[in-house]
Amino acid sequence: MKPEKVFKRYDIRGKYPEEIDNKFAKLLGKSLGTFVAQNLQKNIVVCRDNKPSSETLKQSLISGIMSSGVNVIDVGIGPTDYAAFCGKKLEAVSVEVTSSHMPLEFNGFKFMYPEGNGFINKDLYAVQDIFRDREFQEGVGHVSKKNMKDNYTDSAKTFARQYAEDWDKKIVVDSLGGTGKILPGLLRDLGAEVIDLSKGRKGIYHDPPAPQPKNLDELKQAVIKNSADLGISNDLDSDRITVYYKGRFLKGSEVFCILSQLVKGPVVASIDTSKVLEEFLEVEYTRVGDPFVMDHAIDIDAELAGEPNGHYSFTDFVPYNSGILTALIISGLDINKSLERIPDYAVMRHSVKVERKEELLASLKQSIDDENILSDLDGIKFCRNNAEILVRPSGSSQKVRIISESPDPESAKEVLEDVRDKIEGFRQKG
Repeated sequence: MKPEKVFKRYDIRGKYPEEIDNKFAKLLGKSLGTFVAQNLQKNIVVCRDNKPSSETLKQSLISGIMSSGVNVIDVGIGPTDYAAFCGKKLEAVSVEVTSSHMPLEFNGFKFMYPEGNGFINKDLYAVQDIFRDREFQEGVGHVSKKNMKDNYTDSAKTFARQYAEDWDKKIVVDSLGGTGKILPGLLRDLGAEVIDLSKGRKGIYHDPPAPQPKNLDELKQAVIKNSADLGISNDLDSDRITVYYKGRFLKGSEVFCILSQLVKGPVVASIDTSKVLEEFLEVEYTRVGDPFVMDHAIDIDAELAGEPNGHYSFTDFVPYNSGILTALIISGLDINKSLERIPDYAVMRHSVKVERKEELLASLKQSIDDENILSDLDGIKFCRNNAEILVRPSGSSQKVRIISESPDPESAKEVLEDVRDKIEGFRQKG
């Protein structure tokens, strides 16, 4: 077992059962239990998504946690923000067993603090060190079961009513078979007519359960066929949302801009978020990754935080991404009116495979005049020819990602191509 293969930047994930199995889950439980006992002195809430392998992994995880002397509260099955919500209410660390938007051959684990936000790198690495060194605390913990779903769903509906009021709409929902299956009932409670694409289907019916437009043709066609007002989809653990409205899938930054019109600034966003968000309020940027975003949101008491990949959090509910709460709020808004307020910006993206990401980024930075560099928080963000460009290392593969943005589409395209060619030149040299 090599923990460095499955301990990622933000969570733990790997192929099941080749890289993550029941033995791994028990050792992970021992490691997390030891860390919590030594540093946080809290109980641990455990939840899972609705994939069959998540149940056996969850039981093994619980067994490992209890062997470290830490008590476990099993809250059943639900979205990751349900686990975080329960942890916050019970003042406990929380864990979600889930592969999130990954292909179904994967599984994994997400850890959240008692405040509800995800573990930052330092603490995730500390758990990894305990796992690797096998220096476990021993004791006898106990497990109890607590169903908090009514508390969670009632709180989400009450919270949504603070921001939206008109759910008299026809809405198509595609949960892809994941934990978002609870969403249609909540929307109906608020007054919506709902067409539930998961109705009559067992289990998870899309692999991967990722709400990307390329996976959502059924949602699109159902909206068109039924003359629905909008379509909504979540991933397996419902921490992401995609919205289909008036013949197109809304960009992540557009959804962020719609939500930002509901709050007072500042908001916290990852560095790859569109500059157009700044048209509405003050924005404070972080590295890409929800633990960084939420950690800073808590630090400055931001009401809203998120990323353009479909992650959004109203932090007073819980400082974790909630595709369920976001769906309830956005479906009760006048989306067209909100979109009309958003200026047009062209955003173009490209990825380049590279072996030595950091060396390449260092070479690129040296080629840019200092006065044009806007940020080196996560990669390099700089301006050129009426465009802003972000070049950052991928957190999951040997690639660098390029994002070019400008009010002028030609400028965005021209600068992206120029930067892409420069990176290709650096790559070939070295």
